[in-house]
Formats: sequence, C-alpha cells, structure tokens
Amino acid sequence: MNVSNIILAGGASARMGRPKALLDFDGRSCLALVLSACLESVSSETILVLGVDEAPIRAALSGMRFNGSGVPASLRVVVNGHPERGQTSSLKTGLEGIAGDADGFLVLPIDYPLITGSDLDALILRFEGRQRRRSIFIAAHEGERGHPVLFAASHRGAILELGDDEPLNEYVRVREGETEVVPMPGDGVVLSMNTPEQYEHLLSVYRAREAASHA
Repeated sequence: MNVSNIILAGGASARMGRPKALLDFDGRSCLALVLSACLESVSSETILVLGVDEAPIRAALSGMRFNGSGVPASLRVVVNGHPERGQTSSLKTGLEGIAGDADGFLVLPIDYPLITGSDLDALILRFEGRQRRRSIFIAAHEGERGHPVLFAASHRGAILELGDDEPLNEYVRVREGETEVVPMPGDGVVLSMNTPEQYEHLLSVYRAREAASHA
C-alpha cells in the first residue's frame, strides 16, 4: 500500500520560544529525528509542511544527510501560507501535496521527536490488515493515545473541507466507530514538547535511550 507521511512543522512554537523543528538532540535536530523515522519506515513519501519558520528550517534541511547522502527524492516540502490559522490549515496544505495514488496518510506533528520508524510501520501494518469500517489508526502507549495517526485516503476530502481552525481531534472523536487504537511498546508516541521544560525532559529520555543502545 502507498502511505504518505505528513510532518506538521508550520507553527510558531510560541510556548517554546524558538523553532521546535531545530531543537538540538546532541547533534541531531528534532526535524532530523522525525525525518529519519519517516525514511526508515515502509511509507512511500514524506511531505514536510513549513510555515512561520520556513527560512531557517529550509537552511537546516539543506545541510542534512541521510544514509550518507542528501535529502531523498521521497521528501517534498510544501508551505502553509497562513499558519496562524492553526494546525489543521497545515494538515490541509500537506494533504493537497500527497500523491494521488496514496491509500492513506500518517499525520506527524514535529513536536514528537522520539517516534520511530517501527511505530509508523506498526500503524501501516494494522492498516493493511484492517477490519471492515476501521479507517483511522491511532498510536498509543499504556492506554494513552498519541501520535502519529494514520487515516485512510477516504478521509482526505472531508478533512480538506474542515475549517482551518477546526481541531482534528474533534473530527476523530465523532468517528470513534471507525477508529482503532494501536498499542506501541515505546513511549515516544506520547512524548511531545511544547515548552522548554518538556524539551529538557525529552532530551534526557533521548540520551538515556542512546546510552542503552550503545551499552
């Protein structure tokens, strides 16, 4: 199946005070971590939605290397011209850029840097083997729902018709009968960062994981 990733990085990061996409994780940016997860997964393409901090994020992106080479062709950058209208406006910008043959799309806010490619693949696998009527798949850890969320392509038109300030979680809430929660072993799917304190916490979690993987 063809599944597109949509990374939402168009917001102002007002509570953080600086672009969340560029926060440093011991030499790797938050954006690099999220992109790596996308590129390690079996998804077909990745759409990066920029907005408020377009210029510095583009500059950082140009210097990134993945598997020894530059940014792959499967990554495309689109720009939300009105990011102040809310995250749904960025999602709609991303949806307008996905491939026409996409069977589904994954929504990844940039402030979940500890998501892994395995998390994405678990959602895609559940999507491929879905029960009838299930068309929204939500990553969760120990009963807590998080991100990413995978939508079947059948939702694309309805989401594009939402108002820019209509929250996506309300769209999902009224479609509970179409939703399946997919448990994940790792807590990266529920660890987000909107404040400097949350960033420091995620950085400590990241360092602990890196230390454990090299032990």
